[in-house]
Amino acid sequence: MNKNNVRALGTAVFLAGGMCILSGCATGYHKGKLENELHAEADITGPGITGKAQLYEEFEGRIRVKITLQGTSDSKLTPGKHAVHFHDTGACAPSFAAAKGHYDGNIEPQVNPKANVDPGLGNHPYHLGDIPNIVVDENRKGTLYTITSRVTLSPGLTTLFDGDGTAFIIHEFEDQYLPIHQRKMPRADRGLHAG
Repeated sequence: MNKNNVRALGTAVFLAGGMCILSGCATGYHKGKLENELHAEADITGPGITGKAQLYEEFEGRIRVKITLQGTSDSKLTPGKHAVHFHDTGACAPSFAAAKGHYDGNIEPQVNPKANVDPGLGNHPYHLGDIPNIVVDENRKGTLYTITSRVTLSPGLTTLFDGDGTAFIIHEFEDQYLPIHQRKMPRADRGLHAG
């Protein structure tokens, strides 16, 4: 990944006990519906961009994601599609590059040898932290509702609440979910970002 070309439109950081609110708790191993729903939320901020990310885990291994964004007329949050990713580290300072690559869980190389091995390729388009693009309208508002089974709030290999947290990044360009050599448009992770 060429760090000179990587900037974030908006970022939120999920850290256990940090910027997010976690209500309920998970104890032991649950199959099916969790005894207590887990909830995390974080503010998304960037130059001329505000928003909120809300995550809910009611059933083990399934996260409901709701993202709302609002950009000002001079922000990089332009009408159209924008990539949305969870990134590996819960840091966005001094620059977006501190968030590292797309989140691939707490998986040892012997379990998933392609996880985060090459920030430009890795096992893309199958990073655990990839979720659908968000569509922004002419008023620079965007809302995304999705469900993912790639990450969890509860403890485990794919928890977003690992030792170094997780950053949530909104990119300037859409994600085409293809390896670099097959893409027809600029890379989502090379687009201008605000953080």
